[in-house]
Amino acid sequence: MHRTEIKALFAGVTNYIDSEVTVAGWVKTIRDSKALGFIELNDGSCFRNLQVVFEASKLENFSAIAKQNVGAALVVRATWF
Repeated sequence: MHRTEIKALFAGVTNYIDSEVTVAGWVKTIRDSKALGFIELNDGSCFRNLQVVFEASKLENFSAIAKQNVGAALVVRATWF
C-alpha cells in the first residue's frame, strides 16, 4: 500500500485522475443519508481537508463507516475523479 499525502493530491490534481489512491488521516466531519456519505479527512500535510464520498450501493460496510466519530483514524482507498 502506497499512501499518498493529501497535499500531493491537491498539488497535482490532474496527475491522479482515474487512478486508485490511498490516503490516511483523521475524520474532521462525517455525515450520511440512506445512500450517500461524506467524510472530511485531514492527514496533517496541509490545512485543506479532502472530501471523501462513499455510497451504500458500493460498500458492504457503509453503516459501519457512517457510524465513525470525529477524530477517528481512517485509511481510504478509492479512485480519484
